Amino acid sequence: MKTVAFWYHLQIRFSEPVTHHRFTVRSFPVSDERQEILSVSQELLPNQFLENGTDSFGNLCVYGNAEEPHELFDVQVQGTARLGMQPWTAAREAHQVGVFRTQTPLTQTGPSLLRLFSTLDLAACRGNREKAEAIMHAVAAAMRYLPGRTTFETTAEEALLGGAGVCQDYAHIMLALCRLAGVPCRYVVGLLIGEGASHAWVEIYDDCRWFGMDPTNLVPVTDSHVKLSHGRDYNDCLLNRGIFCGAARQEQSVRVKVEEIMEPSVSEESGL
Repeated sequence: MKTVAFWYHLQIRFSEPVTHHRFTVRSFPVSDERQEILSVSQELLPNQFLENGTDSFGNLCVYGNAEEPHELFDVQVQGTARLGMQPWTAAREAHQVGVFRTQTPLTQTGPSLLRLFSTLDLAACRGNREKAEAIMHAVAAAMRYLPGRTTFETTAEEALLGGAGVCQDYAHIMLALCRLAGVPCRYVVGLLIGEGASHAWVEIYDDCRWFGMDPTNLVPVTDSHVKLSHGRDYNDCLLNRGIFCGAARQEQSVRVKVEEIMEPSVSEESGL
């Protein structure tokens, strides 16, 4: 179990002023059995007409309208969290599990995925977790981490055919294979200890619980991952989605920092 401080910064610069900007931001972690959010604060600009809510998957969202001209959209989220309290989260949305069995346009199978699936020996696996672990290792063996080879629109089939990609691609390939194996699974966006950008991994359903697996790093999700949101694939978990009026070009940057911090001992708290 670890206590961490996290910081997330999303910034979009427009080449000229835009107006009537409607946006949804999913950058806010919530507490569950695996992680306890000890503190969190947010700064969002423009900040007119903001409203908190949740989407259909239970992710915390901020909805906003920015009517006046602006050239900058800026989101900062920071806080502290205790991670790794349990290796799972409860499946509160049990009625939705069926949604996570079905392929999406980003995970739709093709010849490359079917070929890899045919090499898996899942008959001896006991339960969904063992099947998913075997699939995770197969994905890691078939892929090479290489930024710049894929885009946000790259499908699991295309990424596997190319043999290289980033965390989004690893997660989509694992989702596709798990669903072929009849294992309900969902895409997760979050933050990983270190510095860089946001991260993606997979949660699989087993015995009324969700277990996180990180195929990019070939590890179970324990006390190094801060979860922000989940859905069927990347498109359900966009950290920012919006529309605006104007012909401006957009330049987006995302920066993330997560570092472990030491909690004071009892003697330190009491001043002894």
